Amino acid sequence: MRGVDQAAGRRNGRRAACFGGHSAALRAATLLGFAVTAAFAAPASAADPWTFAVSPYVWLPGLSTSTETSRGTIDIDKSTGDTISALDFAFMGAAEARNGRWGLILDLVYADLSAETGTPFGKLWSDAKVETKLMATTVYAGYRVAETERGSLDLLAGGRFYSLDLTLSLEPGRLAGRSESLDDDWADPVFGARARYKFNDQWFATALVDAGGFGGSDQSWQAFGSVGYQFNERWSAQGGWRYLDIQREINGQDVSIGLNGPLAGITYRF
Repeated sequence: MRGVDQAAGRRNGRRAACFGGHSAALRAATLLGFAVTAAFAAPASAADPWTFAVSPYVWLPGLSTSTETSRGTIDIDKSTGDTISALDFAFMGAAEARNGRWGLILDLVYADLSAETGTPFGKLWSDAKVETKLMATTVYAGYRVAETERGSLDLLAGGRFYSLDLTLSLEPGRLAGRSESLDDDWADPVFGARARYKFNDQWFATALVDAGGFGGSDQSWQAFGSVGYQFNERWSAQGGWRYLDIQREINGQDVSIGLNGPLAGITYRF
């Protein structure tokens, strides 16, 4: 591991890479937003008009991380309650456009959180702290392969764009404290499916699963399930559970991040 007493030039280099990485992710998300807007603006036939949905939501996941270091692996596993107290900032939202059987979905997650644990290094260091800043932007193109009065099934293909800044700090023990930053931007192709089932005119269930990791991650997948209530033609609310798993090698070190917890949101259709 690099010590906190490393040369200032190397620290500044890591900071520049970190800020550049997040800027790249923000630019990618902005360009994707413009692309979605342009697609939405295309004229639609009277037979198949465009429909749109906007879904702000709150996701409160527990955090599990595994970070490889030169002295061993540091594992952290915190519940939703633990991460709520350590959450510095978060933003989540989704949007969808549909025309006939075709659809376009955009999902954005940004979370800034931290967690602490004991170290596997005895009394050399007292505690370990991991600060995680993660942005994940997912874009799907979907095709509806089945639809009935009760439900529908969409096949999905697209990409997920990541920006990760992970800082691992070892608090002083018999040795002086140390800190190391791992940051990276990358993209994965993803493939999945989404199903929706109506129990009646008000209650419905939704499930989504995807997998990727063929481009940047060693492995990446997510699963989501919810139950929702339709208030009227435009408004609905959902509550459920979401799991996102990411495994990647950064600067020669294996990093694993799992986010797992409850989710609640509202949807407005127009």
